[in-house]
Amino acid sequence: MSTVGSGLMTALMMIVSSVFGVVAIDGVEALTEERVVPQEKLDRAIMHITNDLMMIDACLASEECTVDSVELNEKKNKLLDKLEQIDTYILNPSETEKPHLHKHKKMEKSEFEDLTFEEHLSNKIIKLNEKIMIIDACQASEECTVDDDILTKKVFRINLELEKLNYCSENIEECESHKKDSKHKKHWK
Repeated sequence: MSTVGSGLMTALMMIVSSVFGVVAIDGVEALTEERVVPQEKLDRAIMHITNDLMMIDACLASEECTVDSVELNEKKNKLLDKLEQIDTYILNPSETEKPHLHKHKKMEKSEFEDLTFEEHLSNKIIKLNEKIMIIDACQASEECTVDDDILTKKVFRINLELEKLNYCSENIEECESHKKDSKHKKHWK
């Protein structure tokens, strides 16, 4: 066996022995027990939710922001619920279910299966333009204290996505075939 092969074998044996060592020391519960969510992760989630709430409030207060107020209020209520779940968890992590910190997709897959590729692109473009409108409302409002760097990064990412979507709306066949090819590849992995 070559020195590279024996080095890899040694490293693999060390990893396996360290994992089994943990099991032997702490028991099987060490691998299966749920871990506590780190405070820094909770703090980051609270900051993101608070920023989103400020941007929504700025849009609701602005006459220039024409995003559907019913939709914004629904999103606001979901964010407030998530914030309450996090606060409850912080107060008593051992007896409270861990909060879901990841953003969830707004639409269920079944809701957009019947859409054509063009309709899907159009909906995405509309949603991204609404996000820019919400950010603009925040930047125009004194009450919205979201850091300018955060807003600039959000706008930058949205504009990149809009460029791709606008390209695809002008080159439907190319993007649609690329999307089908990438879906096909995912199924074979």
